[in-house]
Amino acid sequence: MTTPTAVTALDELLAAHARERPDAAALVLPSPGRSWLEPWLGDRVTHEVTFGALERRVGHVAAGLRSAGIGPGTRVALLVPPSDEFFVVAYALMRVRAVPVVVDPGIGLRRVGSCLGQVAPEVVIGTTQAHLARRALRWCPGARLALGVGAVPAPGTTPLRRLERTGRHLGPAGPVERPAGSPAAIVFTSGSTGPPKGVEHDDAGLLAQAGLVRDLYGLAPGDVSLATFPPFALFGPALGMTTVVPRMDPTRPARVVPARLVRAARRTGATVMFGSPAVLDRLGRGAPAGTSLHRLRRIISAGAPIPRDVQRRVLALLGPGAQVHTPYGATEALPVTSIGSDELLELPDDGICVGRPVAGVDVTLIRVVDGPVRALTPDLAVPAGEVGEVVVRGPVVSRRYADRPDATAAATLDWDGAPAHRMGDLAAYDAAGRLWYAGRVAHTVPTADGPLHSVPCEEVVNRHPAVRRSALVGVGTGPVREPVIVVELVARARMTDSLRAALRAHAATDPRTASITTVLAHPGLPVDPRHNSKIDRDALARWATTRLGVR
Repeated sequence: MTTPTAVTALDELLAAHARERPDAAALVLPSPGRSWLEPWLGDRVTHEVTFGALERRVGHVAAGLRSAGIGPGTRVALLVPPSDEFFVVAYALMRVRAVPVVVDPGIGLRRVGSCLGQVAPEVVIGTTQAHLARRALRWCPGARLALGVGAVPAPGTTPLRRLERTGRHLGPAGPVERPAGSPAAIVFTSGSTGPPKGVEHDDAGLLAQAGLVRDLYGLAPGDVSLATFPPFALFGPALGMTTVVPRMDPTRPARVVPARLVRAARRTGATVMFGSPAVLDRLGRGAPAGTSLHRLRRIISAGAPIPRDVQRRVLALLGPGAQVHTPYGATEALPVTSIGSDELLELPDDGICVGRPVAGVDVTLIRVVDGPVRALTPDLAVPAGEVGEVVVRGPVVSRRYADRPDATAAATLDWDGAPAHRMGDLAAYDAAGRLWYAGRVAHTVPTADGPLHSVPCEEVVNRHPAVRRSALVGVGTGPVREPVIVVELVARARMTDSLRAALRAHAATDPRTASITTVLAHPGLPVDPRHNSKIDRDALARWATTRLGVR
């Protein structure tokens, strides 16, 4: 493909692909309401949208949006699941230089309402279910326009198809400029490590993200992407890939049906897959016997580290030369580092390695500081090999949170004249320039013997064969707390006095966990809804405090 020389936004990349490959499939989507027929009807339960058809609809909807007064700088809540309308509306909002506000519904209705209240969208675009929830829970009371998608839009909304018809009569709208300082999108964090915040991304940052993902993993027009994570799915049309959306609930990745993923990959000839660790775990454990996905040559997973046993099970389904890639980052900056399974599985199984910084992104470590840091100075540096807070600068880094100057000040600092982001994560470099993740700053447990970092301690405990996963929490108040390990046992295991003693003895063999003597069993560690991988240690700390009777 000939890339335009003056691309300023993702929608322009879509338009270029539509000009060069109008009849190629841009989207392969489930046909609504026919999931029960999928094992028998195969391809007939999906439908394709070509690049040409997608671009035409984007142009018509964009013209209709402008006729309704939606244009540069307009904040628009986008409450639409992955579907034709999701891609059409998202790219149409980019086309008119409006600001899509994206909130993961999996964080819960109360939190969705809180997020929307933070940024006060002028317009709400959503499904019938979303609008019914909006009216019942009084989301966006100041919105001036509500647009409904689907065959039967909610009462009191303007059907999106009406605006699309209007736009078809008006014809494609001319180019518009984004107001200075206006973001291209506001994407809320999952809230798994604190209250959700709206991250502002500008057009240059979104283009940089798409370009880095493309170059890092060798993606190209003609690739077929099995996309189980909506934020990554949105990049597909801009990169010229065929984006396949499998039949699943993206807000509940741990409930995906592995056989459906396998059928979707085989039917479409998927060459790349984006998925959370929870999706890959389900795929690796539940794929039908004898499954071979030989055309799937790379799997990309973000949001949380992928356990090595999960990677090995998934790789067993793929052909020779295939890899599982793990980019590290956050809603505020992604990708930051990356590592492939070829390298990772050769490293000592003694922690979580997230790889080396990607091209164009600078990463340094600073000592932990409470409160804002105005600028990166030499006194903040940590010695080689020691744990410090991760600081990132580069084109993929967001510069601010929407309407949250306090949060922006706490997370942003000056690095030689350029804005940099404090990730709130701890890590250490090894001699080869790889970053080893040590957990969140907020999850450090201060003890009488010094600070304990969550992930290194948990990695030690997780090596015991009876442990599925674990979490380090601190119990008590004040500057020193009692470290407690909470474990979720493997299936059919139960906590006994002898197992508890064995876990204590296991912890005592490693200096990182030698001071931990309290072990509690939990039936199922609470995890975030988006990735089903990030453990809610704050909730576990409260649970452990109650369980131990600490006041």
